[in-house]
Amino acid sequence: MSTNPNVFYTNPGPWGKLRCAYIYLEAPKTLVDSFPLPNTRPRWSFSEEMLPNLGDFFRKASLSEALITLLLDSSQIVKENGFVHIFPPLPDLEALTPESRAMIYTELSKYPPNEFCVDPVLIVGQTVKEWYRTSKLRPEIIAKIDQMAYKRGDTIAFSDVAAILNYAQSDSEARSIFKAFTRTRSLMIKVEVDHTTNVDELVSYWTLGMGLRRKDIEPLVQSIIDTDGIEALPLSHLLPALVRKLMYTYPGLDLAKHGMLPDCHWTSLNFFNYEPHEYLLDSRLATSAVLENFTPIEPPYKYGDVLFFLSNETGDAFHSCVHLADGIVFTKNGRNLLSPWVLMKVEDVQKIYLYKGDGRIQGFRRKDPVQSISPSQ
Repeated sequence: MSTNPNVFYTNPGPWGKLRCAYIYLEAPKTLVDSFPLPNTRPRWSFSEEMLPNLGDFFRKASLSEALITLLLDSSQIVKENGFVHIFPPLPDLEALTPESRAMIYTELSKYPPNEFCVDPVLIVGQTVKEWYRTSKLRPEIIAKIDQMAYKRGDTIAFSDVAAILNYAQSDSEARSIFKAFTRTRSLMIKVEVDHTTNVDELVSYWTLGMGLRRKDIEPLVQSIIDTDGIEALPLSHLLPALVRKLMYTYPGLDLAKHGMLPDCHWTSLNFFNYEPHEYLLDSRLATSAVLENFTPIEPPYKYGDVLFFLSNETGDAFHSCVHLADGIVFTKNGRNLLSPWVLMKVEDVQKIYLYKGDGRIQGFRRKDPVQSISPSQ
């Protein structure tokens, strides 16, 4: 295990001995097939007000004068609903340097029509080749993704989904490529226990020191210790019922019945609820729930604390997740069908949401967990 970079232990603590392994999830084929594939013609959409300044902007991005002239040819520009659409030729698009791509795509991320710049494919803590090593993508496709990737903070980003579909050899391969872009890295965690384990300390941590679900957790832990050949139990057995149901899954279409898909805040605030409280889909009511039922706290964080990612400028929360142990969190990164519920290191979540350096994390703890947690969970 010491030679496997995908397997590691957390620091020791009252949470027990946690063995973590990275796994990769992809949306199921049935879900991917329900999405229309994007047009294969690359397109950049800017605000119409920016059109007079695009030449200077492209020069700052180190584009050649010949390419700038081609991009700004009035006969090739489409204006629509306050946006100007520009269509870079595929060879020129592929030839962009990562630095030029990063500058241009950062600007494009400000405008909703550029959906894959606003919400790019993100590769956290790995190279492109390692990220897709176990996928079914052809090496040529992986090489093209690597060529057109760029840095977004400490992560690798990829936005040229339309361009890469030009290299699909069939409809089925195009869908396989799109499926691979839903790939997400999560942690699979097991709690190792033996006769040296402090059962009281471990059970107390995972029951918030209040005995909540102790009658379920303690016998299970003890049975693992007493059974030869079984040295660990999945962490999911120590977590609330709703979390066990959601973890490592993608939202089903049935969750859209309320007109809005679950997001990070719905996920965090429902963590201990046996049945989800759907009113938490409303950001206004979710904010009220936090103000009424939680208290701001500072590290070190405990099991069940909600970590809000706040804007330094406005104080608004643009992401949240639930702390489990030693910097491991339960999170849903995005309100869409292609974002699963996963376990991650909080430092990796920071790379996704705090890459601009304009935000911070604030912890919150429930004032009275007994009222919000069903002992029968």
